[in-house]
Amino acid sequence: MTENNRYHFLDSSRGIAAFIVLMAHTIKTFSPTFFQSSFSFLWDSEAAVLYFFILSGYVLTESIRTERLTPSSYFNFSAKRICRIYPAFLIVLILSFLLYPLFNSPVNGWLQEYWQKLPTSFDVIKQSILIARIPNEPAGRILPHDWTLSIEILISLALPFLAWISKRSSWLVVVLTYVLVKTLPIDSFIFDFAIGVFISTKKDYLISVWKKMNLLGHGFIILFAIILTQISKLLPDYLGQIETFMIHSKSWGLGILLISLISSIRVQKFLTNKFLMLQGKISYSFYLVHLIIIGILFKWQPELSVISAFILCFSASFLLSVLLYNSIEKPWIQVGKKCFSGTKGQ
Repeated sequence: MTENNRYHFLDSSRGIAAFIVLMAHTIKTFSPTFFQSSFSFLWDSEAAVLYFFILSGYVLTESIRTERLTPSSYFNFSAKRICRIYPAFLIVLILSFLLYPLFNSPVNGWLQEYWQKLPTSFDVIKQSILIARIPNEPAGRILPHDWTLSIEILISLALPFLAWISKRSSWLVVVLTYVLVKTLPIDSFIFDFAIGVFISTKKDYLISVWKKMNLLGHGFIILFAIILTQISKLLPDYLGQIETFMIHSKSWGLGILLISLISSIRVQKFLTNKFLMLQGKISYSFYLVHLIIIGILFKWQPELSVISAFILCFSASFLLSVLLYNSIEKPWIQVGKKCFSGTKGQ
């Protein structure tokens, strides 16, 4: 499979994760009782976000695995990440500021903790600086879910160093980040990126092990991975101890699922259909806009059925994301590639 196809199916998996986040937020907004039902594992937004981080660690390490770590390569990598993340974010932030009266001050549900204070132009300027979050709490921000972008860009800046360590000892990068998270006041999500870095570094070995296993073995591995992603629900009385030891228990299972994905030609072929590839391409913009659209719909049609709300939110998010991707994301990705040679930052 070519490199382009490899990234297409990974993009498709990211698109599915973004879809899960939208589904979770829509159900939580329009049907909070159903959100807590026994089917909630189908819209596990926490797992979806953790998968974003693991996949970023994997894809970004893949993009620089043949590069030497030099000041020039690091600058190129960082500049491409800025071109990839900031333009669409800034456009959505400004549009959300201009449209703020359409979704502010929700009166009930989980969204009422957001959008209660009228932002100023200065707030937009402050919140555009993702690296330094002012304010830090999501409740005070125009885009409450942009905390994931801050993590993405901050840890991306550290990723070339994680990849450099992993080239010398793939296990060391996992052990080192685990120890750092346990002993220093650093963001625990760096461990999720490290899982992706490790999988990229050990990719050939992991794929060879997978291919030696039979179908029954694959089934057991996938079942074990799914159990890990849901272990906090299966053993709620031990949640604190589990998370203390594993950092993010879901990430271990998600890492195994990523290994199965990069090893399975059948799954890759399924994920390279046109719709899923398009959903994957626009997944970043889709993630950016979805909560604002949910907020607008909930303010003006709070009694809408969850099915109708989901159809409307998905359709609006999808169409707006296609527009944002083609007009903002894609041109700036090309700017990054043309202006900053070296890495292939995704």
